[in-house]
Amino acid sequence: MNTDIEQVTNEQEWQWCLVGNIVEEHEYGEDHVILRGNKQFRPNAKVFINLIYGGMGHENILVIGLPRRSRVYIEVVTARKYVCNFRLKKVFKPAVLNKIKKSKHEWWGNTDEARDRIIKAAELFNSEEAEKREKQTYG
Repeated sequence: MNTDIEQVTNEQEWQWCLVGNIVEEHEYGEDHVILRGNKQFRPNAKVFINLIYGGMGHENILVIGLPRRSRVYIEVVTARKYVCNFRLKKVFKPAVLNKIKKSKHEWWGNTDEARDRIIKAAELFNSEEAEKREKQTYG
């Protein structure tokens, strides 16, 4: 019976994940008020991203992260514009892996196919961010 428990824990020792950071500052509303982070997360908070909500260019994404006023990971949908610095990471943290396991949505996994999909998504989102910054700079 102990071997069954060992197999379950060894199955998900790690998982590939698309990771990003919450933006430092962004404009909000008609008055263009500058806000730090977003409602749920602090600025620069690391979030683990799932792209289940495709829609119009993944405007909304499902993320797992540590909220502003708690030390327990939450899973929420947030606007992609509040996330930057997309990259591929191996997730080893047990609290995050447990949250992924308990999620009602399917996450990435630890296959080479998942890794390749994450790399493509990160390149796409980072290039879109660079284009937006160029437009803002050169107007």
